[in-house]
Amino acid sequence: MNEFEELKNDWTEQPIQGPSPSDFLELKSGIKNVAKKQKITNIVLLATVGVLIVFFFYVGAIEYNDVALAIGAMIAALVIRVLVESLSIAHLKNLVTAISIQNFKERLKKYYQNRIWVHLVLTPILLAVYSFAFWTLLPDFKVSLSEGFYNYIVYSSIALLIIFGFFIGNEVRKELSVLSELKRD
Repeated sequence: MNEFEELKNDWTEQPIQGPSPSDFLELKSGIKNVAKKQKITNIVLLATVGVLIVFFFYVGAIEYNDVALAIGAMIAALVIRVLVESLSIAHLKNLVTAISIQNFKERLKKYYQNRIWVHLVLTPILLAVYSFAFWTLLPDFKVSLSEGFYNYIVYSSIALLIIFGFFIGNEVRKELSVLSELKRD
């Protein structure tokens, strides 16, 4: 038997190593943290939906088609995002950690690939719909609000859009890093 065959036999006869208990606990903790962050995101988004619904009735938006449509589009964009986050949380909870490492890793890769699609495709579309709907409300705000409050709304919305864009970019960078690490292993 040549050296290559001996090495090959030694390699195939090695026991399959599983994760250590501490690695397993660390992995479960990481998954719980991701799910917790997604739940917090949903709470913030649902609170925003609640505020928009109250605002909808407060301003009597039902009487004005353009205002009703704009606020409805804003609410719809947020609700879609909440549904996507809820599905993502469910997918994360359904990752079976008692399966083989390779199978689990493949499922985790798929999860992160889906998350990247959410961050790079769906979120910008929803953000654009939300922003456009908000932008269509500005003429109505300008007529009905004081100049100072109107300017506050405009400038604070621009600041929030920049902060939200930075947050999305940061999350995408983190998830790309995790996906890259999973592909390397």
